[in-house]
Amino acid sequence: MPNFNNGPVPSPGYGEEANQFSQVTEFTDDVYVYGKLYANIEVGDIDFSTSSNVIFNGVTVQKDFFVTGFSTFIAPVDMDYLTVFHRHNVGASGTVFVAISSTNDDEGQVGGRVGIGSTQPDGLLQVGNNSFIVTDVSTVGIATTQPAQRFQVGVGTQTLVVTGVGTLGVGTASPGDFGINNAIHGQLKADFDGSIRVARNIYDSSGSPGQNGFFMNRDANGIRWVSFTPVETEGVFLQNDGVYVPSVGAAQSFTVLNFTQRNSFGTGTDTIEATAQDPNSVTGFSTIFTQDFWGYEGSGGGGAAIYRMSRVGINESNPSTQLDVNGTMHVSNNVDFDSSLNVDGGVTFNSTFDVDGAATFNNVTDASSTTSGSVQIDGGVGIVKKLFVGDDTKILGATESTSKDTGSLVVDGGIGVEKNLNIGGSGVIAGRLDVDDVTESTSVTSGSAVIDGGLGLAKNLNVGGAGVIAGRLDVDDTTQSTSITSGALVVDGGVGIAQNLNVGQQAKIEGNLELDASLIDINQSNGVGVCKTDYRLASVGTGVSWRPSGVQTKRTLWVTKNGCDTNSGLLEGDAKFTIASAAAVAQEGDTIKVRSGVYIENNPIGLRTDVAITGEDLRLVTVVPSNTNKDVFHVRRGCLVENLSFAGATINTNHPNCGGVAFPPTQASVNAGTDFQAATGFTDLGPANEGAAGRWRSPYVRNCTNFMTGSIGMKINGDHADAAFSGTNDLGQDLKSMVCDSYTQYNEAGIGVSITNNGYAQLVSIFTIGCDVGISVASGGQCDLTNSNSSFGNFGLKADGFGDIEFTGSTNTVTDAQVDTIISINTKDSSNAIREPFDGQGVYFHLNMSNYDDSPSNATITAPLQLIREIKVINGGNVGDYEPTSPPVITLNEEPQGPEAILPEFSPNVSIAGTITSVDVINSGRNFLPTQNLSTVISSGNATFQVITDPILFTVSEATETADVTGITTVTFNEFIPFEITSGVPIKFVRLSRIITSSHSFEYIGAGTDINTSNPFQGGKPVPDNEVIAINGGQVPFTSTDQKGNFRIGDGLTIDQTTSTIRGRDFNRAIQAQLTPLILALR
Repeated sequence: MPNFNNGPVPSPGYGEEANQFSQVTEFTDDVYVYGKLYANIEVGDIDFSTSSNVIFNGVTVQKDFFVTGFSTFIAPVDMDYLTVFHRHNVGASGTVFVAISSTNDDEGQVGGRVGIGSTQPDGLLQVGNNSFIVTDVSTVGIATTQPAQRFQVGVGTQTLVVTGVGTLGVGTASPGDFGINNAIHGQLKADFDGSIRVARNIYDSSGSPGQNGFFMNRDANGIRWVSFTPVETEGVFLQNDGVYVPSVGAAQSFTVLNFTQRNSFGTGTDTIEATAQDPNSVTGFSTIFTQDFWGYEGSGGGGAAIYRMSRVGINESNPSTQLDVNGTMHVSNNVDFDSSLNVDGGVTFNSTFDVDGAATFNNVTDASSTTSGSVQIDGGVGIVKKLFVGDDTKILGATESTSKDTGSLVVDGGIGVEKNLNIGGSGVIAGRLDVDDVTESTSVTSGSAVIDGGLGLAKNLNVGGAGVIAGRLDVDDTTQSTSITSGALVVDGGVGIAQNLNVGQQAKIEGNLELDASLIDINQSNGVGVCKTDYRLASVGTGVSWRPSGVQTKRTLWVTKNGCDTNSGLLEGDAKFTIASAAAVAQEGDTIKVRSGVYIENNPIGLRTDVAITGEDLRLVTVVPSNTNKDVFHVRRGCLVENLSFAGATINTNHPNCGGVAFPPTQASVNAGTDFQAATGFTDLGPANEGAAGRWRSPYVRNCTNFMTGSIGMKINGDHADAAFSGTNDLGQDLKSMVCDSYTQYNEAGIGVSITNNGYAQLVSIFTIGCDVGISVASGGQCDLTNSNSSFGNFGLKADGFGDIEFTGSTNTVTDAQVDTIISINTKDSSNAIREPFDGQGVYFHLNMSNYDDSPSNATITAPLQLIREIKVINGGNVGDYEPTSPPVITLNEEPQGPEAILPEFSPNVSIAGTITSVDVINSGRNFLPTQNLSTVISSGNATFQVITDPILFTVSEATETADVTGITTVTFNEFIPFEITSGVPIKFVRLSRIITSSHSFEYIGAGTDINTSNPFQGGKPVPDNEVIAINGGQVPFTSTDQKGNFRIGDGLTIDQTTSTIRGRDFNRAIQAQLTPLILALR
């Protein structure tokens, strides 16, 4: 090696046989030196900035040594001066000692901090994770990293602090927070939350320690030791009737007086009894004497007698006699009166009353019944001698007289009557009755003979003048009437009847019949009353009766605004008042017909299988739910809901989670509080099933409008539908679907249609207006959407995520990289039934990273690999941090660790103000592990971002028929699998959240949910990116037009009618594929 020794490098000591390079030599791959490397390296001669790691096995630096990246020293280092501009670590990542010079938000470190045993110190100086800290505001903490005062040791009840004004706190981090007034009572110097032990003296406000026997007292200046002693040092002893309490053991002194009222149950003779409050903790004191109101003789319940030596009043505050009772008195045994008995009121004797002498009753009360008068006797009265009665006498006996010896009054002699004689009952006169009076009769109460009762004549009756019959007229003749001149009673003139007319057989009226009142039917009904608004007479076989209008059918129930829920609903005139009442009685196959009106319903209303509800017409029938957070209708297999409008009480009434139409929830959903059981109608819980028919028939919504603000027009939760009516969910029964035609969603800030948990729907002519989301599918929900529109609102079509694992299998053979097929074995569903994968499913694998040389991980992942969907701006930085012409570089903190990974690329957009407004994802990258915690790294400034990822699913295109026993099927995907998969790897099949639509119309999507401000006349502006949202594995294959007539085929091709141009990712790829050969040919 000629001239090698001319420089400062020592000779390597070998001859001319070595390879020599006399010119500049470039190595394009790694260079390994297994011996010594001799080089004359000056400052600036070598640049390691493009290398990830440089390792020196012993190096001596004679001049300055600058390192701009990370440096790790694994052996002793001897240097005079070490200047660190960023971070100095001793130990792995600074576990022994760390000094931080500069702030780095991405790494979560703050400059100007030192840590001993802490890799990320929380203050200026921190020792250990929780041992000692000096914070940025010069507070000191021991055993805490967040001192609340200038100095703090420990936390909680073990706290000792010193505040900024010198107050000591023990057991509390906030001394003095109990409300002390330092200005009045002096500055608080110490606050102890707990007990205090003082081994020696306590000095008072004058500095005195006190003397033996002194005690503390407070004066105006504070606490002082004083010498006088308390008057009493023992307390008070207690006696009960002269005996010390307690009566067992030594007498004790007491300090507390306690009064307790007890019931003596009529046996007590002491009104006060002195006793200890608690035998184990005696605290009462004092003997209290009372003057009893009653005197007593004897003792105990049976022998004691009480008495008063004064007048006693009962219900009388000022008694005038020894015993003065103002009210009733009851005595159940004998009463002895040794003197006179003076009774001012009446006396009733219910038994024998024997008076040996004359009895005089001076009361002049007249008798008006057997229970009134001066003397009242319940039994009979026998009078041996004459009876003189000074006034009228009335005998109330009702014994009928059948002869002269019977009756209520029997007189053995004659009767002399000075004046009139009136006989209320029958009178038998054996001889002739002559009435000589000639008075004319003008009424039943006038004439020579007036008879109040009937008159029976065995022979003819001849009346010379007119006859008036005030009572009943019986004609016993049975001659049939065949004309107006025949019959038992023939009246030549008209007949006036003031009351009822009853005809036992047929009645014929040759003239008109005029009714001024109701007509009573065979059931004694007049057809008028509550819930009877249109009743008509109808023949019922044995007569006629009032019946509701309409023709009765067996399969139709009527609901009208003048109906009544107590009605049967089988006739329109006998209609129900609420839909809920009709739904309660509707059986499978019934139709509920609803007439025009607004119906306020107690929702949810449950429907049985195959029940239909049909309104009179669209916008004529409005259903208003009383419970705004609950569904309106719960439908099952075969139900139909049509010609209805759903609305809130007002436009401002919100209806969170209220579905216009939904499946009945399960018990689990009700228990979780996410759904509510039907309150009316058919109230059984879900899931809905196929019924006895053995086939699922989707509930159908047709020709309806939803005006409920914040609601969900159709809520299709697959967990609430299970076709297993017989208990076994046979293949093909798991449709879990609804269908609709012409359903307008004008539910501002709500969701037009929500499909979740593998639910499915076929939607035709769905129009969403001002919705938060027009059509939303999630957790495996899917739908076909045809001839529909999304206007205004926040988002148009949104597919989010995928459902639970639907099928499982495992790879049967090794699958090479860059193929689009796999062979799955044991392909089964959750019921262990052999299943065939289908279009609409996505697949991911449980991959063992140790099988891939290009992965630094050894973990087995059980979730899909990830790609970057979005870099969301959290903080765009300070104004002026960035230049639009020279945006910063944004990368991730980690590279993807999955097999065949691809790095992502990002491009930040900088505003004129110098802040980052958004970040374009140029390349989403590929195969990040789901366990990687991703964050961004920015080349300058303090802008912060959130990394949002999407799962990578391989979507099923088709699959061969699955073998019955082994479950083997060949699955073809729409994508190529970039990495090799070994045999036996678990395969997970999930249902994609997917919306398939064609010719969908978008108008001003993204302009907001308030129709008054989102329309273009009020400045509403569309956000095209909000028209279709497909995230977390969701898919939306679509064709659409927007408010400008621009036509889109998915995200890849847009025909702009305004500019007459074609653009898009797929268009660019097609042009590139056509032009590339031409460009290559032309060089």
